[in-house]
Amino acid sequence: MHEMLTNILGRCSTANTNICPTILYNEGWMTRLLVEISVESKLKLPDVNFANIRHWYSEGLLSSPFLARTRKDVLAEGFTHADMALGDFYVDSANRGDISVNGTDGIFGVIEAKMGSRLSPGTKNVPNYNQASRNLGCIAFNTLNTNHNIFFGVVAPEKKIEEHGIRAVVESEAMLIQITQRFDMYDKDSDIFALKERVLERARNCRCFVLSYESWIEALADHPLYSALVEFKKQCYRFNRID
Repeated sequence: MHEMLTNILGRCSTANTNICPTILYNEGWMTRLLVEISVESKLKLPDVNFANIRHWYSEGLLSSPFLARTRKDVLAEGFTHADMALGDFYVDSANRGDISVNGTDGIFGVIEAKMGSRLSPGTKNVPNYNQASRNLGCIAFNTLNTNHNIFFGVVAPEKKIEEHGIRAVVESEAMLIQITQRFDMYDKDSDIFALKERVLERARNCRCFVLSYESWIEALADHPLYSALVEFKKQCYRFNRID
């Protein structure tokens, strides 16, 4: 069965493909490949030392400080799908895939992966709480009672980083302002508002960064799979129309 799956995926970049090529050639698989190789080779980047990463999981569910307390809570948001969680945590993959941070010390971080799209600006009920700020808020909330070193990064093509102004969006102070405004939507006597200062303080200690696929791949220039990574990126850019 695995061989059959491999054959189907192997035809993705050919004229004889049976599936949409972006099922394989997308930000999710680009990032999974890069993380797997980086952990295996103990790659050290300026913002992440993969030698210290014990575990990674894609599309796990990260709880939010703003989960619904009642059925009619119009300010609530659901769990965040973490594109890539890394560090010391547990995921019950047999059930919903909720992420639970392990212990009181360690590392925990999330990498949001983009290919052609921008970071989403918000939701219908909370339009000014963007995807980056939401991730940072969730990371801070889930490590509120721990001493984990935490980080949040966004990876995307260099062209899209510039085009969508991603570095400005991921700037720590800009995200802290949005998290503050998000808490201020709640009544000051609520249990959610009571978390405000603790979540903000934790978020201030989070290392935030933006990384391009180009620079990440170049950091693996000595790896045996470097050429294959370059080719995979080429196909991702081709099918996602990133010139």
